[in-house]
Amino acid sequence: MNSVYKYLCVFMLSCGLTVSSGCEADFLDKEPVSIITDDIILQERSAFEAHLAFLYAEMPFEHFRNYDNNLLALYTDESVSSGSGTAGANTHWWSDGYELIRALNNMIEKFPSSSMYTDENEKAAVLGELIFLRAYSYFSLARRYGGVPIVTTAEPLAKSGDITTLYIPRDTESDVFKFVESEMDEAIDMMPETANPYRLNKWSGLALKSRAMLHAASVSTYGEVQLDGLTGIPASEAEYYWQSARDAAKKVIASGNYELYDEVNDSAENFHFLFFDESETNKERIFVKAYNWPDLVHDFDLHFAPFSHRSGSGYGGKYCPVLEMVESYEYIDDPDGTLKITDEQGEPIAYANPADLFANKDPRFFQAVLYPGAPWFGTTLEIYGSVIEGDVEGEGFGVDGIAQPEATSTGFYMSKWGDRDQTRPVNIGSSDVDRISMRYAEVLLNAAESELELDNEAEARTYVNAIRTRAGLPVHNSPISMEEYRHERKIELAFEDNRYWDMRRWRIFHTLVSNKEFYALWPILNKDKQVYIFRKQLLPGIYTKTFNATMYYNRIHDHILQANTLLVQNPGY
Repeated sequence: MNSVYKYLCVFMLSCGLTVSSGCEADFLDKEPVSIITDDIILQERSAFEAHLAFLYAEMPFEHFRNYDNNLLALYTDESVSSGSGTAGANTHWWSDGYELIRALNNMIEKFPSSSMYTDENEKAAVLGELIFLRAYSYFSLARRYGGVPIVTTAEPLAKSGDITTLYIPRDTESDVFKFVESEMDEAIDMMPETANPYRLNKWSGLALKSRAMLHAASVSTYGEVQLDGLTGIPASEAEYYWQSARDAAKKVIASGNYELYDEVNDSAENFHFLFFDESETNKERIFVKAYNWPDLVHDFDLHFAPFSHRSGSGYGGKYCPVLEMVESYEYIDDPDGTLKITDEQGEPIAYANPADLFANKDPRFFQAVLYPGAPWFGTTLEIYGSVIEGDVEGEGFGVDGIAQPEATSTGFYMSKWGDRDQTRPVNIGSSDVDRISMRYAEVLLNAAESELELDNEAEARTYVNAIRTRAGLPVHNSPISMEEYRHERKIELAFEDNRYWDMRRWRIFHTLVSNKEFYALWPILNKDKQVYIFRKQLLPGIYTKTFNATMYYNRIHDHILQANTLLVQNPGY
């Protein structure tokens, strides 16, 4: 392949400029056999809607990522993998982001002149979707890299062939978020008010806007401005963004279209069905990535499965909550969630039933975590890592193990999307539970955080208490602190990818995770007495995670910098 042409392809993707499918390496030296051209997409409604579906699929919304289902919880203080350590999430998205933006720019420019949609309101709504997708793409770039080049047209290469005419510098992070807000506002005004969880509309747009503005407000409040504003947002803009986040969230709340799921009397069961009830009854679902077996599937059950329930293909036990996360869940009658594994004299407490150790935990715990003695598919999980016989502790694993390959490394399995009613054997592509990208509880939490930052504690507490009431926990009767709010957010949205971005925007990642050694719960079966005792055990060094202050902004890869010499690397790289 011509090296100049390859260089041009990399550059144009780095800046979001027009580039044909010929830039895919596998096709450069071949004549295309069949290509769906812009003309077809913009003349045939079915082709356009297929293309729109493709654009949705390419968006960095929360979803299950086939093959490895690499949830961001693995890189936070929530969990580790069963097999090895996890040093840092791969959140590189520059080239993919600009390739998507280029496609969106192309459609935003050309769609208005198409005649596929005769209803002008419907046509405007679709254009609003395209504009919102582009705005969210820029938000996704900004929370990874800070300021990035804002490109809103699909620029062709100059006839002279001089690619330097296309070099574009980075805009400031502040300007990118102003652009994101402006574009989102324009799109929200265009999109329909019908609440459809599978397609962007006015309300899901507002909910996602509250997420974006919350990030900008946090960066402005807790971050540092560097590189003349390429990273960081001035502190003087914080109040504006907190207000913007609050206002967007409160419009969703005031709409009356959504409510916290509360269809089952048992709090733990209710929280489980929140993620599995795909009917219109579930009004907590605001924006959802749909899956449907066998056409569109994922591998969550394959990767999470307890050791004795693994598929014939292997895998399993990939998501293992650490002891610190388990102890973050309160008891119903005690906000201190520390597990009671020793008595006042420091002697181990013996449990005939290991599940009794977790009695009266926050009901959300039982939906999200499988623990020693937990029920699963008609069995009781046997999770222990050693046995006592003749008063001597020796080797011995329960059938669901601990610290062996593809079994839990911490004593726990993360099960938030584990399908306990699945009739198909667990295997590759056997899962089809939907992935909720935005739900009403997050909107309430976004509103609460904004109100706290704006010194409206009483209103913030109302939103937090609504979530605690649904969870089956006592409400806060006295003013809540930011620490208490953050705790509630951590538990309510556990393992849903929010924690990773929350820790980044609050600038607490490096203090909570960098070179942090986490703990496991090590259950021991005393065969002499048929009881279990437990100890807190430090995880091996392979599970130590790394996140330093430099990593709040991603490194821009060398090939991107080489393709556009006006770009500047982020600080610390």
